[in-house]
Amino acid sequence: MNLNIGLYILAAISLFIPKLVAAQVPGTGKPLEGVRASYSALVPSGAPFWIAKELGLFEKEGLRVDLIYINSAARVMAAMLAGEIQVALAGVSSVISAYARGSDPVAIAGAVNKINVSIYALSDIRGPGDLRGKRLGITRFGGLYDVAALFALKKWGLQPGRDVVLIQIGDIPSIMAALAGNSIQAATLQPPFTIRAAELGYRELMDLSKAGLEYQNTAVISTRSILKKSPDTFRKFIRAYSGALAVFHMQREASLKVMAKYLKGIDPVLLVKSYDAYREWVPEVPYINHAGMETVIAMTPGADKGREVKAPDIMDETFVRELDQQGFYRALFKR
Repeated sequence: MNLNIGLYILAAISLFIPKLVAAQVPGTGKPLEGVRASYSALVPSGAPFWIAKELGLFEKEGLRVDLIYINSAARVMAAMLAGEIQVALAGVSSVISAYARGSDPVAIAGAVNKINVSIYALSDIRGPGDLRGKRLGITRFGGLYDVAALFALKKWGLQPGRDVVLIQIGDIPSIMAALAGNSIQAATLQPPFTIRAAELGYRELMDLSKAGLEYQNTAVISTRSILKKSPDTFRKFIRAYSGALAVFHMQREASLKVMAKYLKGIDPVLLVKSYDAYREWVPEVPYINHAGMETVIAMTPGADKGREVKAPDIMDETFVRELDQQGFYRALFKR
């Protein structure tokens, strides 16, 4: 990333976000608006939130964002519905489950628009058939890793519970520890942990990103009731998020520095490989993958129980569309 491109990004943001400059003027006395936000996994998909926080893009929009790590999408959704947070970056299966139960969650921007999960197993597992009688680790029931595991097992003709036991573990570092200790024999993983698993000699049984599956993995989410109360707050938030996407795609070194801060202790080689992988999965213009959302609805456990879930009911791309129509993204990503 050269200096000229970096300066161009800042100029484009200043042109299309008038309040961004005003918020930087000292002595205005205008207080920042507080927002409580969360992300649900310690993987590079969180980088745009981290970048917006660390590089001051939220503050330039007049927002003071408290960024909180909550280690599962289901817990993120529970916190949001309890009023503890207002916006999050999390798996959309949590949106579907909550909507089916009668709540009003909504995805407002895309984050990772493909299912970038692999199934890895210990080296003595030669193929899917060897998983019979074994234990497969996931983060939380109903989340992305659960959905990925169920998809893979169905493809392989294996019955969860009968043929393979799914074990809810919590977070990915704990899953890696469980694999190392042989308390599970396989797991659902994302980069950088897929890269580490391969280095340890674990066997990849399926890469779901290459399985021909349209899938909306993660998104920026909130609730319709929160959006209704403060739409201007979310306009500012999505502008800052979009500016962070430009940094993520165009300022490699700055992005890696921020990611290293949040992914504490990660091997530098793993960090770079993970960044390169996620740049292929995170869109520059954060529209939601509509076909992918339909897939998630069809695959989310319990989505067919309770209130019927239709994709338009759980998506609102108003803020992204407004920026797109204003020419914001064309200017921001012009090279």
